[in-house]
Amino acid sequence: MSLPDFHVSEPFTLGIELELQVVNPPGYDLSQDSSALIAQTQGALAAGEIKHDITESMLEIATGVCHDIHQASSQLSAIRQTVLEAASRQHVQICGGGTHPFQKWQRQEVCDNERYLLTLEQFGYLIKQATVFGQHVHVGCASGDDAIYLLHGLSRYVPHLIALSAASPYLQGADSKFATSRLNVFSAFPDMGPMPWVANWQGFEGLFRRLSYTSMIDSIKDLHWDIRPSPHFGTVEVRVMDTPLTLAHAVNIAGLIQATARWLLETRPFKHQEQDYLLYKFNRFQACRYGLSGVLTDVHSGEQRPIAEDIQRLLEKVEPWADKAGAGSAIEALERQVKQGYSEAYRMREFISSGGSLIALVEKHCEIWAA
Repeated sequence: MSLPDFHVSEPFTLGIELELQVVNPPGYDLSQDSSALIAQTQGALAAGEIKHDITESMLEIATGVCHDIHQASSQLSAIRQTVLEAASRQHVQICGGGTHPFQKWQRQEVCDNERYLLTLEQFGYLIKQATVFGQHVHVGCASGDDAIYLLHGLSRYVPHLIALSAASPYLQGADSKFATSRLNVFSAFPDMGPMPWVANWQGFEGLFRRLSYTSMIDSIKDLHWDIRPSPHFGTVEVRVMDTPLTLAHAVNIAGLIQATARWLLETRPFKHQEQDYLLYKFNRFQACRYGLSGVLTDVHSGEQRPIAEDIQRLLEKVEPWADKAGAGSAIEALERQVKQGYSEAYRMREFISSGGSLIALVEKHCEIWAA
């Protein structure tokens, strides 16, 4: 099996994918109706798409290729309206969040899709447990070598993106004690976490060839690293974020990724090396467990710093590039979030500690998504 050539894309263009929850009122457990919902939306979109994900309680929406976050926001808003109208006809509701707080994985139904059914055969119950919901952001690159440089550069900021998007504190009816429990669900899969080290696109072609010998992958889509190159799109895809509760927050995070990508590729501030990844999983864990309150350890100096403080440094650093990309509003919104110590996971726990139930929490999330 050969890797497709890297499709040359316009640098720094954006694509945003959001995995959404389909829920059944009044109990607000996950529904199994995404196929019926998708059928209602066929032919209704001018741009973007609405499609299946692994199980029938998951719905994925995606933009087309966008030049900036304003175009992406416009497309996502139109898609959301189409989905909400179809959901109303189906008597279901839609919300964001990285996990459904009380669904049971045993009840999930895998979509009638050849690829998903094959993965069910390969991975068994792990596939049903993967009924969790993430945001993926694609950034266009001019070459495969640019994509590998960008992947390594963005990998330094995986904890930052996890902490900013954390929205899955509840799992299987219990408080997980994590800001995001979603990423833990994938830990049993063989292809999770950082991509194995390669220095350039030629090295990635060799890596892919060796992985294909295992017979566990048919395409790049079968590799679910935190960040992966997508040669058929000509992009780098960032996959660590929980699906936010609002479109605005999803767009702001995409704006940060776009601005960071411009800074990384236009200034080349790092000389990447394999040693950069020695503490990757430890820093990633801090973000998953504690969110903005986590602590990062610099792999080279040993210096430690709160994640929130390091995010503020990143936001200041990329602000000029955000302005060039038309994403200045995103940086401003994220700066306010960090200064306030706000995260969606924190707000969810506040709601429960004030006497709310998990059912009422999902109902509130549906109201937020539709607002």
